[in-house]
Amino acid sequence: MDGNSPVREAFAELAPRYEQTMDRELGRFLSEDYGEFVERLLAFAPIRAGDLVLDVATGTARIPRALADRLQAGRGIVGLDVTPAMLAHARSGCLADGSGKRIHLVCASGTAMAFAGGTFDGVICGFGTHHMRVPSLLSEMRRVLKDGGWLVLAEAAAPAFWRTWWGRAFLRFSLYVYGWMTNGARARAEVEAVSNLHTESEWRALLCAAGFVAIEVREGRARRVGYPRALLIRAVAG
Repeated sequence: MDGNSPVREAFAELAPRYEQTMDRELGRFLSEDYGEFVERLLAFAPIRAGDLVLDVATGTARIPRALADRLQAGRGIVGLDVTPAMLAHARSGCLADGSGKRIHLVCASGTAMAFAGGTFDGVICGFGTHHMRVPSLLSEMRRVLKDGGWLVLAEAAAPAFWRTWWGRAFLRFSLYVYGWMTNGARARAEVEAVSNLHTESEWRALLCAAGFVAIEVREGRARRVGYPRALLIRAVAG
């Protein structure tokens, strides 16, 4: 996340109930709970024994905690998030399940990571890219990955319909109604994030421009016409 005020404020407020909120929203969006989503995301990742893995926008570190079970012989997992309140809950979870010694938590933006180039074997981000400037994020992910390292993302895809003039009009109207009916930092953050949603073809172009190859995209079904679809994206640092 970029660390702008609405995003940090929104996720600071959400931190105590983040996992319950993810259960509810993913149930509505993907018909699965947060734990099931994490397992499916990690099954898509080409994880190798000994990998050093970075989870961007880690939230309560649910992905690193699940990874700790898979990487018993690995060199550790880094969870990065811009919101201190989220990381406080992540630390509590890591202490509770005994994974704290394997997981290193860092408070920083995904678009400005203080890691040396070529540090990581793999990078993961689950539904966090829409809160960041995607070209800057992908550039940083490529920089911190080793050549040949893997990237796995889960994100909502902008429907191609949104790129038509009537689709843009529909989207503006929908956002206006959503903003009028809701309030608070979370609503503002989600409205601002819509411009960071991309179509499948746009994702492929963005990944290529950032230096990724062997791009594979799996696209789920939209729950309703005009709604975003869920994407699973896998790529290799070229």
